[in-house]
Amino acid sequence: MVSGDHLRSPGLSAQTPPGVLDGVALFDEFTPAEREALASRGRIVTVEPGTVLVQEGDEADALYVLLDGEVRVLRRDPAGNRVELARRRTGQCFGEMALIDGGLRSATIETATFCRLFALQRDVFLEVVAPAPHLLRKLLRDLSFKIRDSSERLVREDLEGRMRAAEAELARHRAVVQAVTGLAHELNTPLGVCVTTASHIEAMADSGDGALAEPAALLRDNLARAVALVEAFTAIAAGHHAGPPEDVDLAEVCEHAAALFAVERPAAGLTVAVRTGAARPWRGHRDHLECVLAELFANAAAHAYPPGAGGAVTVTVADGAIDHRPAWTIAVRDDGAGIAADALPKLFDAFYTTARGRGHKGLGLTVVYNTVTGPLAGRIQVDTTSGGGTTVTLTVPRAV
Repeated sequence: MVSGDHLRSPGLSAQTPPGVLDGVALFDEFTPAEREALASRGRIVTVEPGTVLVQEGDEADALYVLLDGEVRVLRRDPAGNRVELARRRTGQCFGEMALIDGGLRSATIETATFCRLFALQRDVFLEVVAPAPHLLRKLLRDLSFKIRDSSERLVREDLEGRMRAAEAELARHRAVVQAVTGLAHELNTPLGVCVTTASHIEAMADSGDGALAEPAALLRDNLARAVALVEAFTAIAAGHHAGPPEDVDLAEVCEHAAALFAVERPAAGLTVAVRTGAARPWRGHRDHLECVLAELFANAAAHAYPPGAGGAVTVTVADGAIDHRPAWTIAVRDDGAGIAADALPKLFDAFYTTARGRGHKGLGLTVVYNTVTGPLAGRIQVDTTSGGGTTVTLTVPRAV
């Protein structure tokens, strides 16, 4: 391995080529004269093929510039095998950050051919730069620019990754919508025929054929379940079909949805308190939002609280934004059991439910998701803690 001691061995050349540090990004802010002054403190080393210049995990102590030849960049995989990641060739450098932090080497560098390298030791670099405040300022400014650029790039890449994930999720849900729409359409006609036939069989049973009474009732009940399932499918599909938006008061829409739920589902035993404050002007699809709120109320009644125990839900409306555009946030909160962490990623999946034994189909939140992200052009977020309740937040633009 080539180290500081090797760099002082008899095989070294004292003559440093002009401009050897010109391609090193760390010294971009230095003037040519300043780079030459620093390069004059370095050394030239020649090494044979197969020589380890830098060992992964060792303390970093020098910057290298390849004047001639080619080196391999290697790292060990989890099994301990050396894997070649890249190659560096004439004119390229490695180890520049070693001059700054003297940290541990992140990879092993091994010569692939006969190589001639310029090496600048960290202690020599510090001897030149530390007493020169103007050089330190240039280094700090350049490092600051590079850190800022890296941070912005990471943020941008993270945002792009999130957008790709969101687009993939939307595409998956659209595929589900298309599938259930087609299924509902195909089932409607045969189910209608079956329901009519079941009614006829029941009429025959009522007219005297008692042996038909039990199978007729069984047929009727199962057909009712099938019809309810098709209606749920239709509701999922309907979430992506909307007429023109209308100008309404969002506060009034929430209050109407709460009152309608109390009238239509008194057995749920759910108390809904709407706290919206002043009027909230909104241009959107009223029917779709009322459908979403009704599903959220029903979900809270079914899952947040024990069956038959009743419970409470609070609805609040506040200012929000979507991609820097004005929006409203509608928070629907219960104080119930919360949602298990392993269930959160599957909440909006079709047919996912934790209460199938109580007759739930697992389609309500699928309707919610498709409607909010479809005709309402909004976003949905779920925040929950075990035993601490759940808040579902809808963010919808103030004008669709």
